[in-house]
Amino acid sequence: MRDRKKRQKQNPRIETYLEILKQNNLLYKASKQCLKQLDESDKQMYAVCWAPALVEYVMWVLSEALQDKQERLYFLARDAYPMYLIAQQIVTKFNLRIEIRYLRVSRYSLRIPEYHLLGEKCLDRIFLSGIDVSLYQILKRAELSEEEMYQVEKEIHYRRPLKQNLNPKEITELKKQVLVCCREGTTNLLDMIYIHSRDAYANAFGYLKQEGLLDSVRYAVVDSGWVGTIQKSIRTLLAQEKPKIHIQGYYFGLYELPEERNGCTYKAFYFRPERDIRRKVEFSNCLYEVMYSEPCPMVKKYVWNMEQYQPIFSKVDNPNKDNLSVNHQVLLFYMENLMKLAKETDIKNWYKNDAKELVQQLYRTIMANPNKWEAQWYGSQLFSDDLADDHMRCIANDLNQKEIRNLRISTKLLIMAGVLHRELHESGWIEGTIVNAGEHIASNLRGARRAKYVTYLRKSLKAGKTKEV
Repeated sequence: MRDRKKRQKQNPRIETYLEILKQNNLLYKASKQCLKQLDESDKQMYAVCWAPALVEYVMWVLSEALQDKQERLYFLARDAYPMYLIAQQIVTKFNLRIEIRYLRVSRYSLRIPEYHLLGEKCLDRIFLSGIDVSLYQILKRAELSEEEMYQVEKEIHYRRPLKQNLNPKEITELKKQVLVCCREGTTNLLDMIYIHSRDAYANAFGYLKQEGLLDSVRYAVVDSGWVGTIQKSIRTLLAQEKPKIHIQGYYFGLYELPEERNGCTYKAFYFRPERDIRRKVEFSNCLYEVMYSEPCPMVKKYVWNMEQYQPIFSKVDNPNKDNLSVNHQVLLFYMENLMKLAKETDIKNWYKNDAKELVQQLYRTIMANPNKWEAQWYGSQLFSDDLADDHMRCIANDLNQKEIRNLRISTKLLIMAGVLHRELHESGWIEGTIVNAGEHIASNLRGARRAKYVTYLRKSLKAGKTKEV
């Protein structure tokens, strides 16, 4: 009883997550064992929420992969690193006949060498909206130097400050303007992009080939997901030598899929493009990426060192590396306890019950309805939703009440339509931002949910017109 009161004093919701875990006796017992030796609130939270939820996903991946007769799984850096750690433990413990590998890639390291293979369609990958996106950030996605940026700025007659933020509608209009300039030959932007892309192509292809992605084995990639573009980039690069190559991907969730996905198939565990709207509304992909990553910089490119191809990391370190290192220690401790408790029959019968409901309850509680401790602790973590890691910000950045209300669906639409002349300030985890703001929490959370419902309903209806996952 004394230990329980101590946990409740540190974080009153530990018992809430434990109650949810009772749906899976094995996960519940592993968490209880961990709590006997964990005193700090962040470690306890990882043991009762983040670790069990991720185990459920990895168990689904392994189950699907074995059913699909996959011989090898590539877990993609950096999001899939903790998934890789879990898979290693399970495969070793139960002698599963599947090879587990870790592939050091990033959207940046694969898109740069891919751009020249896409032609003008590469602009679709570069002119994407996000949080606090300017023309400067857009052109950095193509590895342009500042000198090249200013040249492009003059060629397209850009009248705004290079680093002024643009909303999604403005980015779409800017892309159309740039495409016209490219076709008319009034800007050399595509030539600049292609030069950087061709320079990076040979080494990126060499790394993928070295890691066995052209081997004659049945394999799939594993990642967090969202839009599945890394898988598509890998396939585009490999298809230059093996045009009929097919790649399967397993993902935690997918909001949408690439328009052209020949040679790629996708499976999602938690939510799919055309359905699962409530799960998307109650989920934060930015918070997910903060909690599940590798404590190292992202890969920027590849080089040949006279013996092998090796990844070159960004000079910008992962700002959350200390917390991530602690998280991974807790994860391995959790897996140690879980593997001691688990029997082969537990693994075989794991999916008699739907794991998604348990995961949904865990993530709904922490992501959509955080308490003050959770909003402050996790909201202070840094993240970047852009291609490179040099555009960092707090995931639950500080917004005032007016800025929060501007994100409500009706106001936001008026701003994006140009009816209201205000600048939108987004949050990577709006629920955390709202709780930390401290006022009108209930009404602001309702407003945020409505905005997300409208967004994901529209996207789901659009996705439903395309081929299902």
